[in-house]
Amino acid sequence: MLNKNKLFTISFVEGASVMAAEICGAKLLAPFFGSSLYVWSSVMAITLGGLASGYFLGGKLSKRENKENTLLYVLIAAVCCLCLMPFTTSVFLITASHLSLIPAVIISVLFLLFPTMVCMGATSPLIISILTHNANESGENSGKIYAVSTVGGILATFLCGFYLIPNFGVQLSLIGFAIALGLVAMFLILKKKSKVSGSILLFVISLALYGFANSKSNRFTVFKSEGILGKLEIREEPSYSNDAVIIRKLLINNTIQTEMQIDSKQSVSDYVRLVEKNLLYLPKGKTLILGLGGGVVANLFQQHHYDVTAVEFDSRIIDMAKQFFYLSDSVKTVSADARYYINNCKDKFNIILFDVFKAEEQPSHVITKESLVKLKTMLDTNGIVLINTHGYLTGEKGLGTQCMLATLKQAGFDIKICTFSEVEKYRNLLIVASLKPIDVALHGELYPFMLTDLETINKDNQPILEALNASANQEFRTLYLNNYILRNY
Repeated sequence: MLNKNKLFTISFVEGASVMAAEICGAKLLAPFFGSSLYVWSSVMAITLGGLASGYFLGGKLSKRENKENTLLYVLIAAVCCLCLMPFTTSVFLITASHLSLIPAVIISVLFLLFPTMVCMGATSPLIISILTHNANESGENSGKIYAVSTVGGILATFLCGFYLIPNFGVQLSLIGFAIALGLVAMFLILKKKSKVSGSILLFVISLALYGFANSKSNRFTVFKSEGILGKLEIREEPSYSNDAVIIRKLLINNTIQTEMQIDSKQSVSDYVRLVEKNLLYLPKGKTLILGLGGGVVANLFQQHHYDVTAVEFDSRIIDMAKQFFYLSDSVKTVSADARYYINNCKDKFNIILFDVFKAEEQPSHVITKESLVKLKTMLDTNGIVLINTHGYLTGEKGLGTQCMLATLKQAGFDIKICTFSEVEKYRNLLIVASLKPIDVALHGELYPFMLTDLETINKDNQPILEALNASANQEFRTLYLNNYILRNY
């Protein structure tokens, strides 16, 4: 029998690999399906389902005579599954092109994570069975194995989130954990002197590394990076209306955040033009932008002689804004969470712009009643709050926007809404919230607009914004899959 230390090491690496597979799996899904509530719910549910199935299977397998051989085969299967995960994107494309969003997400997660989790889950019962020689030891051994496995998972979570994925990317991180799992499997291979098993592991890992080395990016990609927010890319694509015009785009998880025509260095976004046309009616002075993106809006305010501070959660985006979108040196940049900055800011501003929504994902903690009340202390007497959000305002898809408007009202703001289109699914809304009523008609102002529910408020202890936006989020992601991602991947 393997000694206890080697078995505990196997359990530790298995626990680490479980969390690495879950985190990296979610990151692999994000470029196709985003990383909103329903994607993470699917990832967590199927991870738990796979582990539960693995525990059950491992319990059945532990009745076999040669448990160490069985454990070795399970570890080899787990290594194979980890190595295959980065190369399953064709499954996502097939399901996304033939099914509606939620079934496509669930089926994709099943293919991506379920086999891996079954293999991982089966290892713990097998290790416990190998360690246990009489019934009195079973409880203690079970506790030790699950504790060691959990500690491995905790370490891997921090390691993936703060170091491996930002520096090496999702694919190489997964292959790294597959190698680690293969190395601990060598304890069993060397004991059994199984050249076949060793050869299989070496072949699978070598194949995965070869696939990684020869993986291709989108043909228009000029820069890409993995990190906290997922996959960041800079693409230079021909304009849909004129192939001679090249548009530079910042994408987060395949979703466009900023578009700029390279020759003119001007934004091609209708939302940015809407902001520019309304600057005439807005107070001058200091501007705080929460969510920098490519920095074209920050540059716009700076060009109109505002003193601009921009807060961006991911420092890589600040670097991209400076390198690829010519962010002005006059714009002060801060790398921080928007809510953290609001809570700790002592300065006063004339305009505060929320541009923190990432595709269909709404950070509910940023626009709560408590956050907005604090925000009022940061505004000058004639201060204005601008919020860029999706275009849904009515019906089930507009519930999130209605909640946001009600929250602004409860916090004591007067509200106007501007837009550039009547078609909800193909527009953005620019919400203009002020401490005092704005007497003039704004460019693109919707009038009148209906507040359908003044009771549903987004609060710190009840952040419901993303849940209320679920229907709108599904339609946004479906449209984006069909009209951009599937066409350009």
